[in-house]
Amino acid sequence: MADADKRFRDFGSATNRTNRMNKLRVLIVDDEKDVSRVMAINLQLEGLDVIEIHDGLSAIDSVEEFKPDCIVLDVMLPKVNGWDVLKFIKNNPATAGIPVIMVTAKVLEKDQLHGLGAGAARYITKPFSPAVLTEAVKSVLESQEREEVARKRRETIEHLQLSLIHKISDILISTSALDDLLERVADKLANLFDLSLCGLLLSDNDESEMYVFHKALHQWDRGKNVSRNVVSRRDAEKLKGVFAANRLPVRISDLEEFNLNMIFLGMSAMEEGYAFPLFEHDKYLGAVIVADKSSVDLSPDEVSLLATITNQVAVAVARARLHENLREEEVIHKRLLHQTITAQETERRRLASEMHDSVVQSLVGMSYKLQVIEKKIALETYDELQIDLKALGEQLNTSIKELRDLLLGLRPPMLDDMGLLKALDVYLKSFGIKNDIQCVFQEPDDMPQLNKDAQINLFRIAQEALNNIEKHARASRVTVEIEVLESELHLMIRDDGRGFTISKTQHNPRKLGIASMRERTELLGGRLSVKSEVDHGTVVKIDVPLKQIVEE
Repeated sequence: MADADKRFRDFGSATNRTNRMNKLRVLIVDDEKDVSRVMAINLQLEGLDVIEIHDGLSAIDSVEEFKPDCIVLDVMLPKVNGWDVLKFIKNNPATAGIPVIMVTAKVLEKDQLHGLGAGAARYITKPFSPAVLTEAVKSVLESQEREEVARKRRETIEHLQLSLIHKISDILISTSALDDLLERVADKLANLFDLSLCGLLLSDNDESEMYVFHKALHQWDRGKNVSRNVVSRRDAEKLKGVFAANRLPVRISDLEEFNLNMIFLGMSAMEEGYAFPLFEHDKYLGAVIVADKSSVDLSPDEVSLLATITNQVAVAVARARLHENLREEEVIHKRLLHQTITAQETERRRLASEMHDSVVQSLVGMSYKLQVIEKKIALETYDELQIDLKALGEQLNTSIKELRDLLLGLRPPMLDDMGLLKALDVYLKSFGIKNDIQCVFQEPDDMPQLNKDAQINLFRIAQEALNNIEKHARASRVTVEIEVLESELHLMIRDDGRGFTISKTQHNPRKLGIASMRERTELLGGRLSVKSEVDHGTVVKIDVPLKQIVEE
């Protein structure tokens, strides 16, 4: 290229204008003839020899025939596209050193990365100023500027890689559900590298599942198709074995007895692809597999970018799986809690029924008998005995009342017979009389029919709050209010007692029954809040979505 450099430095002289054989030769490949002509005229004014070609196949022949000093190459060409022309140039030792300037209307970052990563020296997007093209051609032909051109090319590639990684990161950060994560990542990767298929293979001890994003191969398709299928243990284990020995990406064609079409079941025949491992620390999670119906030839920069992206995907997949496991554990916890509460209520109902039918009836019978004996004795003169029997009768009646109150707490019969509002009203009145507290019950104007679980749990929450008031609050007034809005039901228990410091109960929430109330609230899909201030009372509020508690 020393002679070419000298010719470039002197190409503006009159001597070199007349001697076209010594001029630097530029090959322009663009199917838009008007655009090609404008580029040619501007370069010819700089003293360059220009050859114009308008399709990819002729460009390949011309490169070998004319051995140009520089090539200006469009992407969207007839017969053979610009990407394949560039690939041919850079894979041929005889032409690999010729600088190529991509001039195209493809402005996306992925296209720029594809061009520069495949070996283009510069990437210029249309429309552009002729001066920009002239400066680019000079920079790649001038030997003193070649190192600067290479440096800028590398900086541009790194900038594009960081930009694309950032966009992928946004998807990974904003998506926690595994299905959504896989679909969006596969979609992005398939479009990023212009591939027909992108699959994410997730492996576990039981079976391996392939999540496939399939781009439309025909214009009448709807754009994309997402599917999932089970991968044979043999193929999954083969990939796992390859990556266990080496965590580097691998070409599918380099794997023995590995059939892409067995991975992408039901898809069009795939010829080539790449597999990238998914590791979270030392744990193998699966692989990202990209493929196409034609040959796939990613540049080293594209392979490096995909490897970086798949490392991020592995972390996101691990996080999504953890999120799913936590959700499953939460569902199991709620199911067990529901079963426990149901068992408690069943046992309470049984105890209340047995105590009412046996102990209470027996005590009532004894009370009646004492009254009969008292009347008989009244006819005689056993004054002291009569007094003792009367006292015993009063004690017995007190015990019967206390036992009935206990039964009311265990399982108010009106909760089953007349519903939540009546049960709360009766219980609150009994609570007020027992503790000498003024109690107010504010009912909603229109109460929907609640399911049994909702009625039981709302009653128990109110009961627990009232128990706390009885034991700790020293209140003189209590208000229980139920409010029904469009989509929520609010239950609020307010007292004017001595209150407490919330922070002191956070380390021992069961001391005031807060944990029990919260568990029952969460079981209904609601939220519990407790507000309290020393000497200013306490407010317990439960907000529950109506759709969770209304009887269907």
